[in-house]
Amino acid sequence: MQQLYTWNPINSPFKLMIMNKILSVLLVLLISNSMHAQDGKVYFMRSDGFSAPAAAFNLFVDHKMVGRLNNKRFSIHNVKPGSHIFSSQFSGKKSKGKAERLEEQIEAGKTYYIKLSFKHGIFKNRLQFKQVDADDAKKMLPGLREIKN
Repeated sequence: MQQLYTWNPINSPFKLMIMNKILSVLLVLLISNSMHAQDGKVYFMRSDGFSAPAAAFNLFVDHKMVGRLNNKRFSIHNVKPGSHIFSSQFSGKKSKGKAERLEEQIEAGKTYYIKLSFKHGIFKNRLQFKQVDADDAKKMLPGLREIKN
């Protein structure tokens, strides 16, 4: 008895092409996730109320603007391990020499929390950075809203 060949969609070239595409996408996702796992996470938090100006603060990492932060907001940034300078100012897309700065050694896989505050002065107002621990940050974060930069 002679067996007739029937088309089998399981072994079709179309299915192989789809499988290759799916595997390629999964590989890209796996690589990108593993790259971010090597970074440190930095949370910038601003919980100032009505006493601070409503204008957003410009955020900088190593003199590069990474976002803007309004009252009652926070943002999360992946930062490569190593020494970094974090700064903030009221305006401008370039970090100024007089901007408030915080230098921090970032380690892979660790999370850092930086609180930004507005300080009224007699002659001049200024922004202030303060690193806070995870417990204090977890108390602050529920009252803040995340922004994506």
